[in-house]
Amino acid sequence: MQISIKKFIEFKYLINLLIALLPISFIAGNLLINLNIILIVLFSLFFFNKSFLNFKYYLIDKIIVLFFLFSFFVGIINYFSFPHPINIFVTENFLKSFTFLRYLLLYLSIRLIIKNNLFDFKIFYLSSSFCALFVSLDLIFQMVVGVDIFGNLKTPYKLSGPFGDEQIAGSYLQRFSIFLFFLIPSYLNLKNKNNLIVILSIFFVLIFFSMLIAGNKMPIILFLLMFIFLFLYEKKLRKFAFLFCLMGVVLFVLVFKNNLQIQDYTLNFLDRVIEIVIFLNEFFIQRQEPNVTNTYLKEFYTGYSVWIDNFFIGGGINSFHINCAKMINYCASHPHNYYLEILAELGIIGFIIIIIIFLKVFLMIGNKKSLNLNFENNLMFPFVLVFIAEIFPLKTSGSFFTTGNATFIFLIIAIIVSLSKKYSN
Repeated sequence: MQISIKKFIEFKYLINLLIALLPISFIAGNLLINLNIILIVLFSLFFFNKSFLNFKYYLIDKIIVLFFLFSFFVGIINYFSFPHPINIFVTENFLKSFTFLRYLLLYLSIRLIIKNNLFDFKIFYLSSSFCALFVSLDLIFQMVVGVDIFGNLKTPYKLSGPFGDEQIAGSYLQRFSIFLFFLIPSYLNLKNKNNLIVILSIFFVLIFFSMLIAGNKMPIILFLLMFIFLFLYEKKLRKFAFLFCLMGVVLFVLVFKNNLQIQDYTLNFLDRVIEIVIFLNEFFIQRQEPNVTNTYLKEFYTGYSVWIDNFFIGGGINSFHINCAKMINYCASHPHNYYLEILAELGIIGFIIIIIIFLKVFLMIGNKKSLNLNFENNLMFPFVLVFIAEIFPLKTSGSFFTTGNATFIFLIIAIIVSLSKKYSN
């Protein structure tokens, strides 16, 4: 592939601008995310040309391609097997099976961009860090003033900041704030380690406090889980683990005592945990029909029931609410768990393929050359942390197939695969 230096430089600046806009587009909404994906894919197709087909596909790449082709195949099968193919919902689900392929093109684009050393990680770190700080400060501003800088009003229980009606601020911070903690040690040469710890401690307090007032419980747990993995991985940071734990506990106690809303949703969360334990005991140990009262548990159980009814290949992408409606009067759009949703919509075959992908990524993460790198020069590690949090099996979640989630998941996987291959060479 003969490419002029000028064209190479122009593409590098353009593609990194688009990649840097991704954290911003997650705030702006699905329209901008989709526009960003389309531009990244189109420019990559134009620049790399035949390399899209000719570059070396590793086993993980082939399995991911298989997953997307199987998803499309399931959409076709369910479209033509449905009694009324002109049904608007069935047609919409068939089209979504087709448009879902754009995330495969995004994955391949990122793979090629990193393979050719065109991905500027510093810019991505800066963009993610800036957006995480912006969301945090906007949440605090909304809490104090009652309205955020965009005019979004404070809600009775949770704060949404720049996300308006969508209460996903905590989830956003859990995904993108981790890059803030790697930005300074990775790219800024601070010789005084004490200054570094002070700065990171301030960031930790700011982000953790913002997540508490946002009111999203699971992102808080996953955020802390990422730090536990970080301390386990990096020996040099273990001596500061107690400090961060103490800050987290003190901050939580102070906020809990002085905020009735946080008291309410914390106690509510504990009640739900107890209900889940009772549910699991009844369903798996006692082998009896569980008494489901929790809203999320109802969705989980319905997801399981929909899967049993479409055991092998599922009902197709975004078909959950159609097949669920055959069983009960009211159904959510998805079962609020990635794994149950994949089982319900792609069956046991699709589930096995995605599990193989996740396990393969974990094996690549465990590459000795990758693990032996210090966290200051290990570009892959923050992506590993968010990947672990993203696929955590017990969490409640949005739909796996929605624009935001699918973009984030396959972006992270593409980066981890590419860096793992780079480190292993």
